[in-house]
Amino acid sequence: MPSSTTWFIFGITLIFLTATRCIADSKLRKSKYKNIIFVGPTGIGTVIGFFQLLLGIRDFIQEGYDQHYGKLFAIPTLFQMTVVVSGHDLIEDIRKASDDQLSLYGSIKEGMQTDYTMEPHILENPYHFRFIHLSLTRDLGGRFPELKEEVIAAFSELVPPTDSEEFILILRDFSSDKSRDWTTFPAWLTGKLVVLRVVNRLFVGPPLCNNSDYNEINDAYSDALVKTALIIGFTPAFLKPIVSRLLDVYIPKTLRRAMKHVAPIVEERLEKEKLFGADWDGKSNDLLTWLIEKTPESDKLSVTTVKAITIRLLATMFAAYRPASMALTQALFDLATFPGYIPELRAEVESIVKEEGISKDSIGKMYKLDSFIKESLRLRAGGKASMPRKVLKDFTFSNGTTVFAGSSIIAPGYAIHHDARHYSNPADFDGFRFARLREEQDDPVRYQMVSVNPTFMMFGNGRHACPGRFLVSALLKTMLAHVLMTYDIKLEHNGRRPKDKWYTFSPAPNQTAGLLFRRRSAPSC
Repeated sequence: MPSSTTWFIFGITLIFLTATRCIADSKLRKSKYKNIIFVGPTGIGTVIGFFQLLLGIRDFIQEGYDQHYGKLFAIPTLFQMTVVVSGHDLIEDIRKASDDQLSLYGSIKEGMQTDYTMEPHILENPYHFRFIHLSLTRDLGGRFPELKEEVIAAFSELVPPTDSEEFILILRDFSSDKSRDWTTFPAWLTGKLVVLRVVNRLFVGPPLCNNSDYNEINDAYSDALVKTALIIGFTPAFLKPIVSRLLDVYIPKTLRRAMKHVAPIVEERLEKEKLFGADWDGKSNDLLTWLIEKTPESDKLSVTTVKAITIRLLATMFAAYRPASMALTQALFDLATFPGYIPELRAEVESIVKEEGISKDSIGKMYKLDSFIKESLRLRAGGKASMPRKVLKDFTFSNGTTVFAGSSIIAPGYAIHHDARHYSNPADFDGFRFARLREEQDDPVRYQMVSVNPTFMMFGNGRHACPGRFLVSALLKTMLAHVLMTYDIKLEHNGRRPKDKWYTFSPAPNQTAGLLFRRRSAPSC
């Protein structure tokens, strides 16, 4: 590890070089993009403006959206031109553009700095994401009993039916009010652990999905990936190889820990395949099996292959669990903040469960629950930047404005979700907003949580909309249905909703606040 002195000297040098490069880049962009409005400072102020935006001191995206709706405008960023696209017609231009013009994967590659944080071929051939789209989504009904089973097991262990002083101590000394049978649990940590277990049940199966060390590794990898990508992203291109070497300890260390868990399972499954054939009895239908099957026969037992499989496992988990765990925590906070919705939600869930039980089809009929979660997502999820694209070829929008190759494009998701042109009283939480619209317009599809359009961009829009949204929807509805059937829930302390925290462009639920749970006498789903 580099010494603190080395880090200090490197940091000062990096700041100087970054500022110098940003000033030069800003002047070049200003002269090149004469037809695009610049919101915020330029020149030497670009660096200051970027960090104001990053730290939430000043929201140039919202300012540009309010002042220049229906146009393209640029915001202060480092080393590149970032253009925000607002208005229905211009967002439709992004949706219709070909991948060789505006690239989603190019944007992911740049944002996550995958040349330095992952193996380069991971994004060049992202077949691990096709598991979500082709296998898991299509077979979600068949996998649903596993999902339901793990939801019940996870909540039973993490939010136990009786007060457990040992358990409360493990979860950071949160308290128990035994006089009223209410127990306080850390909302973010509990939500995260539940989602990690349930998603890993579908990705790697038992017993690994219940292994606390492996689940902790998934969380640690996600944190290391985000932080490393952020630091490298702040670095001028000619210094990225040096910075990545200095940081080349955090992700590899986590990866080696994960491989110790994954390698024995890969070996066991390959041995069973050798003994009993490719379709051996009891063969797991999960992401790990999918990845093994995609590996050439000659390479299946190599260390390199186990490493590649592990990277794809962790990368897919990163994409799946972080949004779902944040969404679950936010929805639980909203449930406790607006308890007036609970009787109707509970009545809907209980009536459907009584008739049909819990299944993929039955949760699809829980329209009010779907609406409640979607409203929580609208208000609190998604972040300021949606539909990110890297411009690979000069691209001219329908209003005649050209954005040149090398630039980045985003849509202002958070601003759209809070726009009175699209939503009445957009700052207010209206849990049954989408259920009413569904009923009033007799449209059972348009207002579903999984539906995407230019006014609801939590999952993107168009052909590159998140393929995992069907899994996320099933997870959230199953977990919220279980909570409604099994627990009473309320906020701690003075009953005020904990404030969200902003990290770069994305909101996150408060990570220190707790929620109070009390076991209901009614049977759980």
